[in-house]
Amino acid sequence: MKNKIILWFTFLLFLNSCSSQNDSKVVINLKFEDFEQSKHLVGKKYLYDSILNPRNVLIKNNFLVVSTQGTGNLLHLINLKNLEYIQSKGIQGQGPGEISSMIWELDRGIDQNTFWAYDLNSKTNHEFEINSDSKYPIKSIKQRQDWFMGFSIHLIEKNKFISYVTRDNFKFGIFDSTGNRISSFGPWSDEKVTDEKTGYLLLGLNQGPIDFNSKNKTLVHSRLNFELLEISNLETGKIISIYGPKNYEVKYEIFDSNGFPSADVDSDIPMGYSDIFVGKNSVFAVYIGKPNSLINSSKEISKSIFEFSLQGKPLSHFTTNYSIRSIAVDEEAKKIYTITEDKDPGLAVFEY
Repeated sequence: MKNKIILWFTFLLFLNSCSSQNDSKVVINLKFEDFEQSKHLVGKKYLYDSILNPRNVLIKNNFLVVSTQGTGNLLHLINLKNLEYIQSKGIQGQGPGEISSMIWELDRGIDQNTFWAYDLNSKTNHEFEINSDSKYPIKSIKQRQDWFMGFSIHLIEKNKFISYVTRDNFKFGIFDSTGNRISSFGPWSDEKVTDEKTGYLLLGLNQGPIDFNSKNKTLVHSRLNFELLEISNLETGKIISIYGPKNYEVKYEIFDSNGFPSADVDSDIPMGYSDIFVGKNSVFAVYIGKPNSLINSSKEISKSIFEFSLQGKPLSHFTTNYSIRSIAVDEEAKKIYTITEDKDPGLAVFEY
């Protein structure tokens, strides 16, 4: 049975947190015709013998960092200029400095010569040197205390991390490396405190890719199960919520998950975004826009990329000749690097 009371309560929480059109909270109802340009991009695909089942891609200095699923080394470096394979890092295993399960997220961090790889299952964030031949991290930080309830990690500044949190009144908590909670960001509601069970429900319903740019303090959280993308500035507190472009009612069922309510979104509902990138001037998002049934039958997750300004203005709607899942962008060179979602997944590069 569809629980419409819970459904409408949930979306009232969304609206309470961002409905007022003021300096700090703005809502944009997106339509396809709002984009300033629409352009089809024809990319070139690259396959690497050492990179099987690629998952995410990150640009750091003159390198592409690609994470993979499966066994063996889980991180791979590619020369950004000529796209030649350089080396692998991130040994999967149970020993010191090894990654016990898989890489959930990649983060550029704030140090010029390092990047971070987050193993969600072991609740450990690993920092790797980009120019080092070593396959091991130079630092590994375990999530402890209140931070254990975080389900993403991005470095804001030295010894300060922001994480999407569960069972909470806020969407995000800010922690130091020992697990102490320093502050919070983005309450689910401005009108009332969200209790522990509702916070758990909202975390699951609103799961989706998160990216952060430490230089302009812009955090973007897009939803996987429905159309919502939020652009937040951590310095000013401004939150821009972008709904659409298809603008449908989200239907879901509530079920019990070890004593906590969870949401099972209707499989006929078009999905939202599979990945995002926050750049210096723009936000790029891989838009899905179709239900699971169509994804399964077509074997394609997305051939659409949206570009927004940091103020949420719709700039470009790109379509691609490859099905893609993950994205990183070189704004100066005007190149988009993606992980393809097809029979032989690899790296596809588009000029825009």
